[in-house]
Amino acid sequence: MRILAIDFGEKRIGLATSDATGTLATPRRTVRRSDDLRAVGEILGFCREEEIGLLLVGLPRSPEGVESPFAERVRSFAGKLASRTAIPVRFHEETLTSDEAARRLPPGTDREDLDPMAAAVLLEDYLQHESESPA
Repeated sequence: MRILAIDFGEKRIGLATSDATGTLATPRRTVRRSDDLRAVGEILGFCREEEIGLLLVGLPRSPEGVESPFAERVRSFAGKLASRTAIPVRFHEETLTSDEAARRLPPGTDREDLDPMAAAVLLEDYLQHESESPA
């Protein structure tokens, strides 16, 4: 099953996908968000093209593990996404994914490339946690 990781932002939404075996995470693209419904439509079109079986949405938390104030906004967007598809939606903690993505990219990299990389970092963390979970 292929997974689509979503790094939500008010201006840009980073997307990354897993391979069918759930071992590799690849940064894919940035969706420019002007409004939620347009972004949802674009993401769901991408899901159809890529045969996605799970949507993974990054949920921001503080380093202490408390949901950030922005988490409510992320949950709202994910709810709009879930209401328009039968693809399951899961949340996964995304603390410091953008920081890690920035470390992986060359200095001066365009913000358009940072968002999909942050989604890939989120997806890698999720895949690692899933592989460590008892069956």
